[in-house]
Amino acid sequence: AAQDSVKKLRQQSEKLQFLMDALVKLSRLETGVFVLHPIRQPLTELVVDGMESYREKAAAKGLAIAFSGTKKAEKDAPVYAYFDKKWSMEALGNILDNAIKFSENDSSITVEVTTKNDKVFVSVKDHGIGISRKEINKIWERFYKSGLSRGKDQKGTGLALSIVKEIIQAHDEHINVISTEGVGTEFIFSLTKV
Repeated sequence: AAQDSVKKLRQQSEKLQFLMDALVKLSRLETGVFVLHPIRQPLTELVVDGMESYREKAAAKGLAIAFSGTKKAEKDAPVYAYFDKKWSMEALGNILDNAIKFSENDSSITVEVTTKNDKVFVSVKDHGIGISRKEINKIWERFYKSGLSRGKDQKGTGLALSIVKEIIQAHDEHINVISTEGVGTEFIFSLTKV
């Protein structure tokens, strides 16, 4: 019984630390304390590295993560964009983590890089629980958890997507979401091609 109490206390402490870290990140992004340093670099490398770091977590649920490039955005012919690597990896990681968390077991997640004019678009598409039409505009709010996600997201703080939006906006770019309840969700963000 004492071991159980210590374990629960440790879990609560870890959750509180995670929450505090997320709140500090969000606050610093919003107030401009964290300065982004965007430079010209290969975006496909960032995307493939991000996918690799989440492959094991996805495999634990029987999920496959696939890269879907275009002729203009293949792994061996990288597309260059203007972005801060550390913060862009954080944004992509949060999106991938969400996709894994809310995907059905033994399904797939597709990460795609496409170019159009002076923009590069990164898309993460899952086959998960989806987001209802009435809740889709609320997902960017701090601490918000949709009704569908609450049972599947025991450890989440409801801050990950707020952080993602702040990071993309700090790049003067945009992020959109397309979702159908019970079918899946796709997050798409833009960066400037250089």
